[in-house]
Amino acid sequence: MKKRKRFYNDKKRNQKWTEEEKGRKIDFADKYIEGAGSSSKYDSKKSTSAQSVAIKKSKKQKRIKRLIIAVMCLALIGVGYTGMDIYMTQKAGAYKNSISKPQEEAVMQDISLSFSAYKTDSISLDSSVMLSSVINDTASLGFTSIAFDAKRSDGTIGYASKLAAVDTYSALSSPASKPQASIKALIANDLLPIAIVSCYKDNVAPGYITEAAIKTNDGKLYKDEESNTYLNPDSELAYQYIKDIISELSSMGISVFVLSDTSLPEELSESYADGFEAISKKLYADIGGNIKLLEAVDVSLKGIDASTGKLSSAAIKEEISKFDKIDKNKTYLITSSIESKILIEQLAKNNITSYIITQ
Repeated sequence: MKKRKRFYNDKKRNQKWTEEEKGRKIDFADKYIEGAGSSSKYDSKKSTSAQSVAIKKSKKQKRIKRLIIAVMCLALIGVGYTGMDIYMTQKAGAYKNSISKPQEEAVMQDISLSFSAYKTDSISLDSSVMLSSVINDTASLGFTSIAFDAKRSDGTIGYASKLAAVDTYSALSSPASKPQASIKALIANDLLPIAIVSCYKDNVAPGYITEAAIKTNDGKLYKDEESNTYLNPDSELAYQYIKDIISELSSMGISVFVLSDTSLPEELSESYADGFEAISKKLYADIGGNIKLLEAVDVSLKGIDASTGKLSSAAIKEEISKFDKIDKNKTYLITSSIESKILIEQLAKNNITSYIITQ
């Protein structure tokens, strides 16, 4: 049997088998000695554990920092939006006060109104049974507005005014007893309330304030052929009286006023600053553009065919064709005995869109 070969022999024993001893003898307590150069398995485990703790601590600190930063960002964004909201609110308020209000007033003053109004007796505006009846009748006939005499051509006042001048002149006559409540009721029923104000023709006030009336050369009150007296368009006192009436009604909710009798008789007109344009300009300047002033254009409609003596559509159309053309600052004040539904229909067919009917 062949002898198994050995991987080592005893030749050159103590020469290459081992290397020279280096360092010192290992002591049992060495594993407890801390040192940067330690490489024992205990040191390795301890180092790894310490690094792990440090990494976890670092990650935790980073998470906390991120959370703090996020909270601060949200707070800054919130403060920013709040500040911006306050800024925009202030700016919007300033813009509204400086621009929107004048524009809003200008809109009312400059708009072109379309309405079909029925003129009722002032006394019916009692905010009770009579008013309810008028509202129902007006709506059923197809009207969109109700007009009433606030200051009549004879100078009497047609609503329960609290003005001292009205009381002094004893000008109240068959007035609307509860005008403010009635005006609210009309608006609630989608009916536009319109106040008609006779400006200069007045048989009441001139007798109390002769200094505000038109007088003859001998100092007496001027009277026309029908014995009507007139307020002086150049008198500040007369203007103030008219303005106070319109202002009071405006505070009650009226926004549309039809001014009648704005011109004096022809023989006087050239000597005074009368006319709708002059007084409306002053009223808008003093009261504001949040009201609408319209000049009354008086017309009448009979609609009777001359050949038959009967009412006919052709006759109504012919009469309407003779109406003076009006602009957005005027309205027709129509006197007629024609049935309301027929009249409204014919006016619409002939493109008449702004009028008040007196029957």
